Amino acid sequence: MTDRQAVPPGGRKLRSDTRRNRRRLLEAVGELAREAPDELTMQAVASRAEIGPATAYRYFSSMDEVLAAYVLSVVEELRDFTATSTAQGRPLFDAVLDKWADLLAEHGPALVQLRSRRGYLERLHDGNEIIAAMRDAWGEPVRVLLDDLGLPPEMFEYALFLNNMIFDPREVQDLLREGRLPRREVITRLTEAYCGALRGWARVG
Repeated sequence: MTDRQAVPPGGRKLRSDTRRNRRRLLEAVGELAREAPDELTMQAVASRAEIGPATAYRYFSSMDEVLAAYVLSVVEELRDFTATSTAQGRPLFDAVLDKWADLLAEHGPALVQLRSRRGYLERLHDGNEIIAAMRDAWGEPVRVLLDDLGLPPEMFEYALFLNNMIFDPREVQDLLREGRLPRREVITRLTEAYCGALRGWARVG
């Protein structure tokens, strides 16, 4: 997991102990989310990271803030994968989706802890940091998929919206756990459902 604030907005590097403590706090969130999600509190996270609660609050003001940092680090890993992938055309979308499934397998329990009352498009238009990183991660794969399906590029933003719905971490994990389908079949079915949703959206428009 990357530490997204190794270089803060001001451009000055954080001290090594600061980077280390932040990394330990984020790692603790992932561990606790997998082992005891109902006990996910700042005090529990600080204890797991072997950092005093007062020190933990110097880095993150609330549980939502530390969860947001964790989610952003995962999305940035997906974004970096997209940026460095050598796949082109439809295989790029498939490769990014496979990577997303890998990230959900590792980080899913923590990703579902953070929920917003605001909708995807509202947060996208407001420049929400996590949604912006998600757009960077999925942007090119979605564009090439639209092209592969012969759909107009003007529906790109709605395609991102539908992507957010169909590949939502909570729902994908639920399907993998309760649907009793192999991972490959889940990915294939969701991809077909996504392509069908895109065609349907374009047809009505």
